[in-house]
Amino acid sequence: MNIQKLKNIVNEIDGGVVKPVYLFQGDDQFLHQLVVNKIETTMSRERDCEKIILEPDEMSGSEIIGSLYHTDLFSSQKFFILRNPQKMKGNSQNELYKYLENPIESNCLIIFFGMYDQKKVIVKELLKRFVPVNVGSPRESNMGIWVNYFLKEKSIKADSKFVNEFISIAGDSLYHLANEIDKIAILLEDGEELTLDHIKQFSGWKKKYKLWDFLFALGNRNLQKAIKTGYSLISQNDTLVSLLYPIMSLLQEMLFQKISSGTFSKFRGYIPLSKTIREKIPYFAKQYSRQEIENALFLLGKIDERIKTTKVSDESELIQFIFNVIPK
Repeated sequence: MNIQKLKNIVNEIDGGVVKPVYLFQGDDQFLHQLVVNKIETTMSRERDCEKIILEPDEMSGSEIIGSLYHTDLFSSQKFFILRNPQKMKGNSQNELYKYLENPIESNCLIIFFGMYDQKKVIVKELLKRFVPVNVGSPRESNMGIWVNYFLKEKSIKADSKFVNEFISIAGDSLYHLANEIDKIAILLEDGEELTLDHIKQFSGWKKKYKLWDFLFALGNRNLQKAIKTGYSLISQNDTLVSLLYPIMSLLQEMLFQKISSGTFSKFRGYIPLSKTIREKIPYFAKQYSRQEIENALFLLGKIDERIKTTKVSDESELIQFIFNVIPK
């Protein structure tokens, strides 16, 4: 399946071109927010733009379709965000197809679905109509592209040799990379060129704990260490969103070990975990029952849902998660 490059779409949007419909495939929440912000910013340059979230879990299919066609006296632009279209039921799916055949040109509808949802009937129909844009987490080999992108976004002049430095510091997630570069951008003077001293002074090299410290503690069922390292990461400007993906990846690999009867098998494709963590997964899996791992993944899903729909305390959510996964 052909998947459009996100870079081309972002450049197009930055240039002032916003299409009436986009289809995004992948689960990286940082990239989700990136495209949402880009489209909303561009649409708001010349006219008011109303952002509307369409939630199949909370709205009926008829309500979603009605929202797409609703017009108001002020003729403001509307920016719709539809996640998990496969949850739409009955005739509303057919009504969505009709809208996509003749969308309102002044509005924009973006649809997000997961990397593994293409077998769903509605997703198959969407893929017949649009080429999806990949918003899955990038491979490690592509992180350098994103370092250069973030530096350019912040107008930071930097030697190409610093790309690997940033990846070694914060290459575990796009959120972490962007956060590190944001901090440096704030402290650099206009036109000042980035140096290695800047990176050392303002980057995560000065953090007391790293992500792998927390994942080791979680895998080893070390309650006190998990609380200490997890809280430290959150208090040092990491967010719960940036931690969810690596935690979920760790638990999923542990579950795979359980399903495979504990036999070690070659890792499948890119896994966003360090080599040291990956090598310990068979051992970590032995510390938990299959039910405990499945319960932990369920809890992560609920946390992710709350983050997207309500205002939550990162520290509170993380500590409660740890206590549920590693009870006293």
